[in-house]
Amino acid sequence: MEQLQAVVENRTGFCLDPRTKLLLMAVVATAEFLYSHTAFMIAVAMIPFVLFLTNRQYKTATVFFCLFAAGLFVQAIQNSVQFPMIVNMLVVLLVGLVLRLFPAFMMGAYIIKSTTASECITALGRMHIGRQITIPLSVLFRFIPTMQEESAAIKDAMRMREVQFGTKKFWQNPAALIEYRFIPLMISVVKIGDDLSAAALTRGLDNPVRRTNITKVGFTGWDLLAVLIAGAALLSTYFFSPW
Repeated sequence: MEQLQAVVENRTGFCLDPRTKLLLMAVVATAEFLYSHTAFMIAVAMIPFVLFLTNRQYKTATVFFCLFAAGLFVQAIQNSVQFPMIVNMLVVLLVGLVLRLFPAFMMGAYIIKSTTASECITALGRMHIGRQITIPLSVLFRFIPTMQEESAAIKDAMRMREVQFGTKKFWQNPAALIEYRFIPLMISVVKIGDDLSAAALTRGLDNPVRRTNITKVGFTGWDLLAVLIAGAALLSTYFFSPW
């Protein structure tokens, strides 16, 4: 009983409800396409950036900040610098991808990193979402971290055998880098998917009876604060920005 109590009460500090995270992701995914002012895009991008910092994902936050800042810089000089036609097409495509779609991708990365499968299942169950969506999502939340571990293990094995970019074996047979990296990863991905699907069914996720869960999911003051700050930032930049 003490161990169960410890599992239930171990989440302290800043913690958003999964439904709040989904709401913020929907806001970020749609807001970037509604308004093209620079200040508004910065305000939208600040939502996943701040959430990364609160979740101590400093490396991901730094990469996102640098890419978004580079996209804004290129957009600012795009009209004053004459690029060749092909280069200009690539620049427009990459800038649009970074400024319009990247914040939504980063919100998805934050949700996967900061939400456990149990929290996701519990929140979706309270939203009365069917098992046709709940079961694949529960598998997804376990699939991505497991795939990252497999990819890191394959990378370590290749480094031990000196099959990596820049080594003598690479220059002798550059195609071996792709063969030794992606073929084992593809086989592992198929196996991981089958194992996780079987594990989900073994745990009774397809049982029509309503499930119980020891995971505590509910709205707190942090959820209200996050929604209010995000809404205030977007509204202020939308109505009062001089950009």
